[in-house]
Amino acid sequence: MDLRTFAHLGRYKEIVTVLWRYGFNEVVERLEFPGRHLLDRIHTKSRELDTGTRIRKAMEELGPAFIKTGQFLSMRHDIFPPAVLRELRKLQDEVPPAPFPAIREVLETSLGRPISEVFSYFEEEPLAAASLAQVHRAVLLEQRQVVAVKVQRPNTPEIVRNDLEILEIMARQVNERMESMRVYNLPKLAQQIRRLMLNEIDFNRELRNMRIMRSSLAEPGFFIPAVFPDYSSSRVLTMELARGQKLKDIDLDKLANRYELARRGMSMVVRQILENGFFHADPHPGNFLIDENGTISLLDWGMVGRLTTEMRYNLIELVRSFVEKDTEEIVNILLEFVSGDEQVDKRFLENEVLEVINLFHHLPIKEVNLGQILNDTTRILREQGLILSAEPAIMIKALVTVESTAQQICPDLNTLDEIKPFVSRLTRERYKPANLRRDFMRNLRYLFKIQRKLPSSILAITDKIEHGELAIRFRHERLEGLQHTLDRITNRMILGLITASLFVTSGLIIFADIGPPLWGYSYLGMIGFLLAMVLAVYLVISILRSSKY
Repeated sequence: MDLRTFAHLGRYKEIVTVLWRYGFNEVVERLEFPGRHLLDRIHTKSRELDTGTRIRKAMEELGPAFIKTGQFLSMRHDIFPPAVLRELRKLQDEVPPAPFPAIREVLETSLGRPISEVFSYFEEEPLAAASLAQVHRAVLLEQRQVVAVKVQRPNTPEIVRNDLEILEIMARQVNERMESMRVYNLPKLAQQIRRLMLNEIDFNRELRNMRIMRSSLAEPGFFIPAVFPDYSSSRVLTMELARGQKLKDIDLDKLANRYELARRGMSMVVRQILENGFFHADPHPGNFLIDENGTISLLDWGMVGRLTTEMRYNLIELVRSFVEKDTEEIVNILLEFVSGDEQVDKRFLENEVLEVINLFHHLPIKEVNLGQILNDTTRILREQGLILSAEPAIMIKALVTVESTAQQICPDLNTLDEIKPFVSRLTRERYKPANLRRDFMRNLRYLFKIQRKLPSSILAITDKIEHGELAIRFRHERLEGLQHTLDRITNRMILGLITASLFVTSGLIIFADIGPPLWGYSYLGMIGFLLAMVLAVYLVISILRSSKY
């Protein structure tokens, strides 16, 4: 076991117990959990539930960090099959609210003053409560404005950071010890989750995201709440109170102008992705509010996606290539979205993509489902062991989610028709003379740099060859097993040294008779001896269980 797991041993045991109960025995086995044989008594649910349901229930039981991890993984169409994704999208973090005295303490500590000095009114009963934070209605004392105050639950940063560290340890161990899982690069995925989640619990980032989007989406019919930096912090976010009802709670049959509403909501998110390159990462029905005037509000800006100009152009080219059945270009663009340097069979990928294209080209345009196209293409990548980079994966999830949300409101909505204006506009923008001239000048600068560096580089290489100094470096791969063995040997040596040191130190303390007595011997010395005995027994059991003496 990694020595770092001792810092979170109690929590580590909880996690492994839940995994075992939901039938993920192989994962537990690979984690080398001490005392694993005791888990055999726990009833597993592997035969009672399908895989997706077991994953979802395990994450719900493990708490906020794992729920948020599941919500992030629900964006990865390139990793999980549709059945698992459907279950992950059901993950809800609505929980009973924290006691108000605890919320008051977080609020006053974060703002550095009592509630009465900031708000003339603060409603103790929250409007909504989730696993990481809850939202209260309040009235600002100076501005006399009704606001929504988002406050983190007590100890949220510490809980999340501890669980994220455990997740990283588990991801690395599973990656090293389960060859079938290496294609998913779990350590890198865990790092992405850590970055996104730490950003999400920093409300200063959410505040900045809302200010950016509010400035770029200034048009009638849409509402992004204004924020109040003077009354916000990393754990408190004060914003305008958005009016309306959550889309998920609205009776759609009674909704007026359903087509126009669906079209505007779809247009809003597509514009964020294609024109701004800065977009809401999870536009599901629970994050949309609609008021009586049809104004659309988009909430929860903790997780956003960002696309470079090149990524946006690639997406436009992907749509164009699909329409023109240009499979070679589709594959080239998809490989631009893939992380890593895996060798791929491009001809095979082209044949698979052609099958998807032929399927949809025989449908009437109004029946073409963009989400299904994207899901099918990412499935092809997944089957070939190719993993999308984080930002393209988030972009695809956002497009699939907003299309699904819009079609819940109006099933007759034609997604491709709504995207066409943005595609045309961005295509014209890409080929404007000014942009072409800028790209040409940039490429010209790169050529001049190469021209300046090439002679000296060639000279340096030939000089090394003449003096017999040219070195060839080899990169060793598939040595994870050896690395794991060396880590285990090092950990046991360190644990053995600690145990021996405790025995010696405890003996000296008893001999010197330091501290209060226990059974006639030094209290401190006896504690040291007991701790040394526990470590020694653990070390012996660990060695015996490995069957390598």
